[in-house]
Parts: sequence; C-alpha cells; structure tokens
Amino acid sequence: MTRPVLFAAAALSALLAGPPASADDSSLPWSDEVGQWFVMPFVGETFVDDDRLLDDDLHYGVAFGKHLNEDWSAQLNLYGGDFDADRSAAETPSWPASFDGSIDGGSFDLMRVFARASRFSPYLLGGVGMQRDDYEGLQGDDNVTLALGMGAMWDLYRSGDGSRTVQLRPEVRTRWDMQSGNTLNDVLAQVGLSFGFGPPRPTPAPVVAAPPPPPPPPPPAKCSDADNDGVCDADDKCPGTPAGIKVDSVGCPLEQRLKLLFDFDSAELRPESLNELERLVKFMGDVPFATALIEGHTDSVGPDAYNQSLSDRRAKAVFDYLSSRGVDPARLKSIGKGESEPIGDNKTAEGRQENRRVLMIRTDSGR
Repeated sequence: MTRPVLFAAAALSALLAGPPASADDSSLPWSDEVGQWFVMPFVGETFVDDDRLLDDDLHYGVAFGKHLNEDWSAQLNLYGGDFDADRSAAETPSWPASFDGSIDGGSFDLMRVFARASRFSPYLLGGVGMQRDDYEGLQGDDNVTLALGMGAMWDLYRSGDGSRTVQLRPEVRTRWDMQSGNTLNDVLAQVGLSFGFGPPRPTPAPVVAAPPPPPPPPPPAKCSDADNDGVCDADDKCPGTPAGIKVDSVGCPLEQRLKLLFDFDSAELRPESLNELERLVKFMGDVPFATALIEGHTDSVGPDAYNQSLSDRRAKAVFDYLSSRGVDPARLKSIGKGESEPIGDNKTAEGRQENRRVLMIRTDSGR
C-alpha cells in the first residue's frame, strides 16, 4: 500500500472511530474550551488534481483560532507543500512535466461543532482563502480557494482549572482552486495537535449551609380563668359567668338580659330597679362595642292600643335613664311590644306583674 493511501486511511480511521471509552468522562470539564484561543500545527497528505501533473505529497501548516461558543469555532489556516512532477505525464506535449511545483496559501475557516461538551466533538468545516501555485521556471499564479470538510476535536488533556487543553484534530477536506478557466480540486487528509489556552474556570462560591431554623417559641403561660369562660381573669369584664353561657371577647354573656318590673298602668322606674340599671350602665361602659335593644311589655288589662303606647313609654324610660348616665344613644334602641308577648298568666295578679316588664337584649356579635 502506498504512503498517501496509508496516511489517508489513518486520518479517516481516527476521524470515524471516535475516542476510546473513558471510565469517568462525566467528571471532566470538557466544555471549558469555549472562549479559548488555540494554535495547531498540522501535517497531512494532499491528493492533487490530475490536471496539475504533480505527484501527491505531504503538506504542512499551522492554524490559529478561537472557540467562539458551544456551536462554532473559527480559525486562520496557513499551509504549504512541495510536489514533484508527475513523471507519468512526461509525454504530454502541452505541459513541461519535468517541472516540480509548490502550493502555499491560507484560508479563513468556520467550524460547526457538535457535542462540544463530550470528549470527542465532530465538526463540519467551510472556508475561503487565497492560494499561490508555483512551478519551477514559470510565473506563480494566485487564486481564490473554497473548501469544505469534516473533522473532529479529540480531547487528550485539560488542566484542572480548565485554562489549558490539548486536542488531536484529524480532518479531511476538499479544496477548489478557482483558476481562470480551469477549477482544480485537491483533496487533503491531515492530523493536527491543537493547544488551547484561556482564563481559568471561575471558582464556585462555597456552599454555605442554611442556618438551622430557630426553636419554636415556648407555649404561652396559661392564665387564670376562675369562671372557665375562656377569657383570662385580667381581661374578664363579667367575672362569675355561669357555666355554659356563651361570652364575648371580654367575658360578658352574649345573651345578657335586663329585667325590670313596673307598677300597674305606670312607666315610672321603681327604686329597686336602680341597682339593675346601674349594672347595665357599668356593663355598657366596660364593653364599648356592645349594642342593645330595650323592649317594653304590659299585661292584658286595658285596650290593645293603650297597652302598646304604655309599653313604648316603659322602654323609653329605660332608654332615657341609660342615656342620662353616659351611654351613647346610638348604641341603644327602644321598642314597645304591648301585651303581645306575655311570660306569665294574665288571669292572676302574679302573672300580670311578670308581664309588666322591660327587657334588654344584646344586638352585637360580641367582637
């Protein structure tokens, strides 16, 4: 097998086979190359177009570039090589086949990189450049070149801080030499060793463990509640509430009632009612959010209309007393019920006395 064929086979094998299995690729910072600059000397075999009448031979060069991001790299590619005349074409009358030649040039290449984060990253390449073709005894010729190719970046080494890399770069490309009236197509197989350099990887901030949560506050000390109504004695405005009675936020019964009795056909307050009235005055002062309905009632003696008016006057008498003692009238409402809601037997004197009464009923929610 000839040297050019061996070289091409080696480059293609390295390109297509991929890297050997790694025991722990996932622990290596293979994506650190993004942002690095690189320099890459390379050597390869040029398979020249038959129309050049030159033998295939080695070429040499160096590339300078940068890994732009996860997907793209760019490089300036400089190359050159000397080629012997193709002796098999010596009988061609139109060409001095005994002249040896050289090909030198440079190109700007863009590489679309795949799987940058892995250890073995294939890429596609496109380039445009200028090239000089020289033959012994003839004037050199400068032409534009276009190139397409494929290759791979095979990571061999990375420094611990990610600032240095070494990569093996096998590559195959085809290059068109845009000569006037005759485009020549050379095929190249080459291998380079790329040395990358850049800033070190930022040191991650140390992980600070979250402080432990503060201990829960101690349970509040249980207060004294003598009547067991759920309101501490220090805040209880109505101590001694009977068991089972619903109370408001200051410990006073929500169903608190005032009961005052009157003489027959009278709306005057009895002297014995003053203690009950003063208790109500104190309650309305201690519980400033309380409101009340004052209801007047009569027995059944007399016409209905008269009894209705009498019950109104009895309710109003209590309303006026409370107002005179400083209770805001806006917190009170009075109404007469006449003889419509008896609680005693109107056929007896005792029952009729029970029916001649005034009640106070709380109308607030206790909050």
